[in-house]
Amino acid sequence: MTLKLDDGEKAGFDILCEAIPADLAEDVIRSRRKKKAIMTARIARRLVEQYRAYGNPERAAEIHVAKGWVDFQSAWAKKGEDFRDTFNPTPVKETREQYLARAIQKNNEDWEGNSRARQVRQLMAQAVKQ
Repeated sequence: MTLKLDDGEKAGFDILCEAIPADLAEDVIRSRRKKKAIMTARIARRLVEQYRAYGNPERAAEIHVAKGWVDFQSAWAKKGEDFRDTFNPTPVKETREQYLARAIQKNNEDWEGNSRARQVRQLMAQAVKQ
C-alpha cells in the first residue's frame, strides 16, 4: 500500500478490499480525498453495497473513480448503460438477427392486413391453379 491512511480510512480501506482489489480501493480513497470527502467504515460499507448492487463490484468502482463522483449509486451507473433514445424505437440491446426477425414479422403483418395485397394473393392463387 502506497497510500498513508488514518484510522477511519484504514477501516474503510479494509472493507473496500473485501469487494475490490487493494489498488482500486486506494484509487477510490484518493478520488474521495480530491473531492475533500472523508472515508469511514460506514461509508465504505455503503459503497460496497452499491458496488455489489451494480452486479460487478470491480467495474462499479472503476466507474466511480473514472467519473470522479464523490458518492456512488448503482442506478447512476446503470442509467447510462440503459439509455434509450425516445425517437428511436429500436431496443438498445437488440442484435442484428433480432432486428431482422422483428422487421420481417412487421412486414408480414402489414402484408396480411393490406387489402390490395389480399387481392394480389388471390390472383396469384388463381394463376397457379390454371
